[in-house]
Amino acid sequence: MQNENVDVKNIPEYDFDIIEMIKEGFNRIEGVKGLFLGAFLVYIVVAIIVQIVLGIFFPSPPPPAQPNLLNQQIVTILSYPVLMPLIVGVIMLAIHYSRGEPIAFNSIFNYYHLTGKLALAGLLIYIMTVIGFVLLILPGIYLSIAYVFTLPLIADKGMGVWDAMELSRKAVTKHWFKVFGLFFLLSLIMTLGALALGIGLIWAVPLLFVTLYGLLYPLIFDGVSV
Repeated sequence: MQNENVDVKNIPEYDFDIIEMIKEGFNRIEGVKGLFLGAFLVYIVVAIIVQIVLGIFFPSPPPPAQPNLLNQQIVTILSYPVLMPLIVGVIMLAIHYSRGEPIAFNSIFNYYHLTGKLALAGLLIYIMTVIGFVLLILPGIYLSIAYVFTLPLIADKGMGVWDAMELSRKAVTKHWFKVFGLFFLLSLIMTLGALALGIGLIWAVPLLFVTLYGLLYPLIFDGVSV
């Protein structure tokens, strides 16, 4: 679906229980853990390669030396055209899976035709979030959660960049603390999975994508017409 003139005034009503959603996420990942883990590993490998290549042109000294913050920011921003479409591919796996649609590993590469819009969205989110953190930190925390559905709204609903940012922000704001709580618990599970020799990531990675984007995203946005 492609529509640049989306009305973001009609924000959908929704509600959810954090623990119940995580439980449902655990139920939903059965049989697809390998697919999501493999897709995320591809993203991580590509991200490392991009960071290494860009680091040649914009170097930053390794610890304990003082890092070059400007070069680090430049590398982050320049990586968006490669990484944003790829992470959207992983996210869209979860969305299509939630709808009972066929999913395939190679579909994670299907969103490079949206490189311009996704990279611009990543840049704007980065700028807005940094400004928010500069302004007493709390606005940055708010925006980092509020914009969490921007990228899939662009890819899934065909929305313009600013419309997607605004729809994500306004929808999440309805239950910001619950969305934050869900994101926090999923991140905690990811951290614990990594600390357990990485073995726990076999469950934690698919759980994050399937719960956040395969359960919460459809709950909020599948009723949105564009």
